[in-house]
Amino acid sequence: MRLVTDWNRYHKRARISQRFLWVIWKAYWDLLRGIRFKEPIKIIELGCGTAYNTLQMTKLFQVDKVTLVDFNPNVLDAAQKRLSCLNCEKEFLLRDLFNLDLGEKYDIVHSQGLLEHYPLEQKRKLIRLHRDLLTADGITIILVPTPSLAYRLWRGTLERLHLWIYPDETAISEEEFSAELKYSGLQILKMKKCHLIELGAVCRRGVSTN
Repeated sequence: MRLVTDWNRYHKRARISQRFLWVIWKAYWDLLRGIRFKEPIKIIELGCGTAYNTLQMTKLFQVDKVTLVDFNPNVLDAAQKRLSCLNCEKEFLLRDLFNLDLGEKYDIVHSQGLLEHYPLEQKRKLIRLHRDLLTADGITIILVPTPSLAYRLWRGTLERLHLWIYPDETAISEEEFSAELKYSGLQILKMKKCHLIELGAVCRRGVSTN
């Protein structure tokens, strides 16, 4: 039987430091460098978690609307509080990503810490969801853990201490990540390693090969 991460347990016990949030945002910021939009944009975050990266993006771009999607009501409640300072339109959706039919397109579609928790076919569906939600000139940003030496040492240490709480997490190599993005119809604009344990990509809609 496939074990899955207990996200209710995770969000009850986890205390995410401001420093960690900043490190993840720094990776986003590096990926977004050079990206410009002529008009105010719409942003959607899939599996929104802390919503910190969406909040930071509203400081880089003129934003008309942000949409946050997650299946955990506690996560969405926290996201609402974090984004309460924003003056743009805000939407918080308690939804299953595999049955998400919004009828709306976005200029930025992004996720971090999402794909690695799913088997291959579901992972591909999620990548295609990122693609399908894009406007014609929109971009998607995806960050995933990659099996670098730092990742293997970090994870191995936590597993030996019985502190690893992500039984379904599978780190994704650069070759696999690149291949799956292209297979799912995304054109890679930029890909780079981030803070030793993650890999990030910025993509546009391309031509699907599946």
